[in-house]
Amino acid sequence: MKLRITNIIIKFNAIVIILLTVFILPCDSLPAGNSARVLILPLNIYSEKDLTFLQNGISDMLSTRMAQEEKVIPISREETQQAIGDIAKPINAQTAVSLGVQLKADFVIFGSLTVFGESISTDIQFIDVQQNKPRVVFNRLGNSHSDVIRHISLFAEQINSEVFERKTFEYQTSPQKKDETSQSRLHPDTLIPTTENSNLTISNGATSSLWKSQNFKTPITGMSIGDVDGDGKKETVFISENTIFIYRYIEGRFEKVTEIEIEAYEKLLGVDVADINKNGKSEIFITNIIRKSRRLQSFVLEFSDTQFIRIETDLKWYFRVLNVPNRGQILLGQKKGMDQLFTGDVYEMAWRNGRYEPAQEQKLPKGINIYGFTYGDVLNTGQEKIVAFTNNDYLRIVEPNGSEEWKSNETYGGNAVFLEYPSDLIEKQEAGEPKMDHYYLPQRIHIVDVDHDGKKEVITVKNIDAAKRMLSRLRIFKSGYIACLTWDNVGLSQKWKTRDFSGYISDYAIVDMDDDGQYELVFSLVAKTGGLLTGETKSYIIISELNSESEGAIRQ
Repeated sequence: MKLRITNIIIKFNAIVIILLTVFILPCDSLPAGNSARVLILPLNIYSEKDLTFLQNGISDMLSTRMAQEEKVIPISREETQQAIGDIAKPINAQTAVSLGVQLKADFVIFGSLTVFGESISTDIQFIDVQQNKPRVVFNRLGNSHSDVIRHISLFAEQINSEVFERKTFEYQTSPQKKDETSQSRLHPDTLIPTTENSNLTISNGATSSLWKSQNFKTPITGMSIGDVDGDGKKETVFISENTIFIYRYIEGRFEKVTEIEIEAYEKLLGVDVADINKNGKSEIFITNIIRKSRRLQSFVLEFSDTQFIRIETDLKWYFRVLNVPNRGQILLGQKKGMDQLFTGDVYEMAWRNGRYEPAQEQKLPKGINIYGFTYGDVLNTGQEKIVAFTNNDYLRIVEPNGSEEWKSNETYGGNAVFLEYPSDLIEKQEAGEPKMDHYYLPQRIHIVDVDHDGKKEVITVKNIDAAKRMLSRLRIFKSGYIACLTWDNVGLSQKWKTRDFSGYISDYAIVDMDDDGQYELVFSLVAKTGGLLTGETKSYIIISELNSESEGAIRQ
């Protein structure tokens, strides 16, 4: 291990030397005009090893590549370091612009370098301080550590060309690199090298392609999306029964940030992501149960420096995050009883005194637990209602007092994740233990104005059980799809649905993945479950944009 660390440091030291001595190419003159001051902030570096020594080398390279006498003047490293002082790290865009104003800079450079294994991700912005908006946004992946040199070079050349209207020799004679740079502005779905292109079809024959991640040889049982490391970009956090996967969607690829395995005696039930303690990084809430004792032992992860640590452990709560109108994300919690799967009320949880505590009781009808419900103006009348699953997966709209507005005539939802509880039957197994029945956890329900027409829709999963839920201890899902339902003054009717997918949809989210103002539908699909007859397990993540064009492309 010491030898491996030494080799990594030697590699990066070599990179620093190259950064300081190579790629200093002559540039054409700038047109006459006022000089531009550029503040180059040290990149935030995310790595398992301490690679902060790279910051100075990268800053020096950027300074050398952009500097032009009386035209472009990089602020000195000494002046920059003095201004940064004790400012909290990592530096975000707002802080970067504030520092630019403080140092009277016209532009500021800030971003991050993420190292995972042998691969790197370079994410940098060139921000116009006066307009408070990026002029150049650069995102690149590399397959080796040395690619950081090429990335920094390309970034500097893009700034020189697009902002300062001057081109270096390399930029002029490398059209492929210019094309590569311009592609960074395209929607990620157009860049992703998919392993499977599925189509959603409408009556007039139009199609909209789906993006699919690489295969995972485990059933994905839950997923959630948020900025878990505070860098301004969203990560996808998903789980199997014994592993937490954290992946980042970058430049058309689904790259691993980390994978965290739990103990064999534990079983992961659910995952939710939200910034409840308001520190700029979303926490990861893991609902976890001890297999043998069936005791809850949930925990919370948060990113710290270069790793995810448990900031709360051994919590006796089920967790679920909801998006509530006019409030955003809230964290809910509910206890488990000794002989009951759910006991007590559902509470909104708050971060107080360095821990998560119950803050406000939720007014819910009897029989609704923490899973399978949400709030929202589902009737589009300005009044908030509760949309929830019944125990047998029918959808209903209810008031807090239990008064029912509407109930579906078909089942939705359908989940493979279950809790065990003693059967009401008197029979005993040979070992003397009671027979165990399964309570299948309800799926999420989302209420959101997907197409931005001012009306809320209900988004829900519908997994098709071959046994039609007749078997209390078994679910055999043959296919599943996601449906969009809207209120038509009589009930919820289907506005559109995705195609049917073989297998089942285990979890899903409605989120603006690439911050372009349009929603994406992101879901985990278990395409095949392992067994003697079915072979190895296969799961993956699917993304489809829900803008006006693609929404129409999946309309029925």
